[in-house]
Amino acid sequence: MNRERRTFLKAAGMASTAAASAAMGHAAAAIPASQQQLGTMTLLRSHFARLAGEGFTFLHPSGVRGSATLLHAHPLEGAEDGERSFRLVFAPNDSSLSQDTWEVSHPALGTHAIFVSPNDAQGQKIEAIFNRHQP
Repeated sequence: MNRERRTFLKAAGMASTAAASAAMGHAAAAIPASQQQLGTMTLLRSHFARLAGEGFTFLHPSGVRGSATLLHAHPLEGAEDGERSFRLVFAPNDSSLSQDTWEVSHPALGTHAIFVSPNDAQGQKIEAIFNRHQP
């Protein structure tokens, strides 16, 4: 991956994580209090890993809707804390999911603003990066 794309994905991951943390919805009830920070929820890899194989709905601010199946949630390579810095890979159920920030919903997690981008040239997979590296 080239350096500019990596830098962009890191920045986007941090921005979407901040936005996702602000949108608790009903998901806080499903997350133990020990994993919530000052009234906001911090999404962790383990929250998603248990949902592999399940469907998520996506809503774009323009009104476009889509859906995708979560394939896996992996720690970021070289991350010190793979629970907080991770990569989600989804298989879209249609071609409506483009690179952008989407409201992503699942009954167990609620709704969160997450930046996704194509993972391959054909758009067969999309990914979201959560990079909480603290220098």
